[in-house]
This record gives sequence, C-alpha cells and structure tokens, in this order.
Amino acid sequence: ASGGQRVLDALRNLTDQANRASVVIYTMDARGLQTLGFTAEDSGGQMNANEIEKNLADRRASFFESQNGLFYLAQQTGGFALVNNNDLAGGIKRVIEDQKGYYLIGYRPDESTFDTVSGRRKFHKLSLRVLRPGKFNVRVRNGFFGITDEEAVPQVKTRVRQLTDALTSPFGSAGVHLRLTSLFSHDPKTGSIMRSMLHVNARDLTFIEQPDGWNQSVFDILAVTFGDNGVVIDQISRTHTIRLRGKTYDRILKEGFIYNVMVPVKKAGAYQLRAALRDVASEHVGSASQFIEVPDIKKNRLTLSGVLVRGLPLQTYLRERAGPDPEASADDSVDQSDPETSAALRRFSGGMVMLYGVAIYNAQLDKQTGKPNLQTQIRVFRDGQLVFTGGQVSLDTANLTDFKQLQVTGALELGAGMLPGEYVLQVIATDLLAKEKHRLATQWIDFEIVKK
Repeated sequence: ASGGQRVLDALRNLTDQANRASVVIYTMDARGLQTLGFTAEDSGGQMNANEIEKNLADRRASFFESQNGLFYLAQQTGGFALVNNNDLAGGIKRVIEDQKGYYLIGYRPDESTFDTVSGRRKFHKLSLRVLRPGKFNVRVRNGFFGITDEEAVPQVKTRVRQLTDALTSPFGSAGVHLRLTSLFSHDPKTGSIMRSMLHVNARDLTFIEQPDGWNQSVFDILAVTFGDNGVVIDQISRTHTIRLRGKTYDRILKEGFIYNVMVPVKKAGAYQLRAALRDVASEHVGSASQFIEVPDIKKNRLTLSGVLVRGLPLQTYLRERAGPDPEASADDSVDQSDPETSAALRRFSGGMVMLYGVAIYNAQLDKQTGKPNLQTQIRVFRDGQLVFTGGQVSLDTANLTDFKQLQVTGALELGAGMLPGEYVLQVIATDLLAKEKHRLATQWIDFEIVKK
C-alpha cells in the first residue's frame, strides 16, 4: 500500500475505535491565523511574478493540506475542527457549548456488514439526513470497520502489563481500593528512609475457601520509586498469598490491612512512589501514588521528618491520659488497620482525637546546658484557608537523652466546628538557638474528616 493509503487506514482505525467507545474528537490548529504571504525571511529578488505566485500557491496548499487530518478526525467522529483563528480560548468555549445538547441514535448493522472481502474488513460509511425542512447542521459519526464488538475487544493483558499500565496511567485504578501514605525519616546508622504504608481494602480481593477451612487470596504487587528526573530508584515486585479464617478473616474483610514498603534513600530530593496491586483471581487492579520531599540531613539544618497521624476515639484518649486501666481488655487497643483510626488511610470521624508525631533533626545545642531550645506549633487548613492555629509549645527536654533525633507528639480534637472535608495539618518547629534564616522547619500532611 502507498504511504497515503497507510495514513488513511491508520486514521480509519483510530476513528473506528473512537466511535466504538462513543468518543467525539474536536481538533484545533494552535498555529492560529496565518498570513501565508512573503515575510522578511523570504528572498524574492531573483524570482519573476509567475514564480512568486507559484511559491505562494504552494505555501497555501501545503498549509491547508496540513489541516486535512484535523478535519478528517473531527468529521468522522461527530466533532468539528477549530482552525485559522487566534482565539484559542474561544475555540475551547465552542467545544464546551457543543456538549450541552445532542441526540444519541443507535444503529444495528446487518450480519452481512461483518463479512470479509478478500480477507480484509471493509470500512463502512454512515450518513444521516434530517427530513424536517429548515436550516439544520448535522454532524454524525461517519463510519466503522466491519468488525463485531466481540472481535474488537483487545487481547487479555499479561500480569506484568496490567500492573505496568496501572502504574504508569495518570489516572488511578480503582479495581482494588488503595490508600498510600509515604513519610520521610532518618536513622544515624542506616541513613534516610522513605517509609510507605499501603492500605488495602480486603473486600476487593477474592478469597477462596480451602478444604482445610482457611480462606486464601493471592495478589501481585508492584511498587516503584521514581526520582525527580523520572529515573527508577527502587522497585519491588512480589506475589503474596494470605490465608485467614475465623475472627481474623472477618476483621480483615471489615478493616482491610496495611502493606509496608521501606525504601532507603541515598540522595536528597523529590521522589514519587507508585504502587499497583492486582488480585490474581479476578484480575482487578488498583493503584496509588504519592510525592515526598527528602531533605538533606548533612547540611546540619533544622529538619522535620514526615508527620504521622492516627485517630483515637475521644473516650479512649481520655482514658489513656488518665493512666492505664487494669480492667481494660486487649480489645480496647487501637488496631492501625482499622479504617476509622488508620495512619495509612488518614480518614477520621468528627469528634475523634487525631494524634500526630514528628521527629526533629539537627537541633542546635546550648553551649552551657548542652540542650536544645525548641518550640513547636500546629496549624490546620481547609480549602487553603487557615481554620486553626495552636499555641507555641516549648519542647520539654527533661527526660530526653538523644538530642540528634527528638520525638514530638501531640493531639488535636476534631470537634464539632470542623466540618467533613479535606484538611491539611502543618507542624512548625522553631529553633531559638539557630541562625535566623535557618530557624524554622515545617512539614505537613493531609487528612479527611468524615461523618460518623
């Protein structure tokens, strides 16, 4: 086949797929309105009038020919092409206006439509006419290949392809519901670490009852860490089998479970962790991703770890503050896979208490006492607006021995004034012994308040 025929076949394949998926294509030539005349870059001094006219005609023909693909794709799928106009925003507005109303008409072809001709599928053209008198502009999908929807279904993807597609897609996959929380921390011996908690909704997994009474599920997981340049820093690819029964099985189905991923980080910078999980039995796939900034601890400047938050029922919090209850049972403890309190999910009911914790690194020490002089403060934002500011709290160093890594904890009651929605918790540390420009360090984490 000629080059032109190959291009036409490719365009027809594209429009066939778009039409089967009910996709309308609107095209735009972002070059805007072109003069197509001679410019200062052209040298016409050696050409006569006929040659100049021929060059101008060739230029116009080449330009308009370059728009043919735009017109074809739009016309074949029921859209329109936006060309030769400098108002690009106005063109987008036209597209949006066009979506406000349309007719959806079904068409069932005859069986003979799907017969092959010389071993090839024929491309069938469609047309629609409006019999009512008047000025009507009809745009319609103009054709399709003689292939049934069953034949057009793509081949079954392999395990690796399913996980890779979910991992690289800009949209999250929700076949298995996942929630990812990634935090930075530092250990003097092992260095910087990116710790990630992946909460898995176990109800989305397929559990098969075994002859011995256990319920078994098999899933694949692929977790990849990317640097700020898009290069893969680390990856984990594993297949896990979990076997549950009795109360444990019931609890995991209700609450889900947490899959932990630990990634050593050698260099400071921005990272992204992407995780995909595939249920082997159903082939349902879920994905999640999160960005994390890893600071440079070696600069010896005030730095905070990632902020860890978890929920606690108010009565449990008050009881724990009052001291251990000898009559309290083990069932009163908070399970971190519980969706209502989980540090991985970060979704808490109104009226609960949210506990938070953060580590402070590189605090300056007083030359006389050998101790740091730090203050911490929290702020809460909703929709970009500040809704709560805590007071400055001086760090109590009486019982601290390791000043290289100071643990700070606190609590925030999610009272009636905090309506359901998305929030951001900001933790601010101030080193009163450091130089002015290196005195502050901050970290934040998002969380959600849900109705009871």
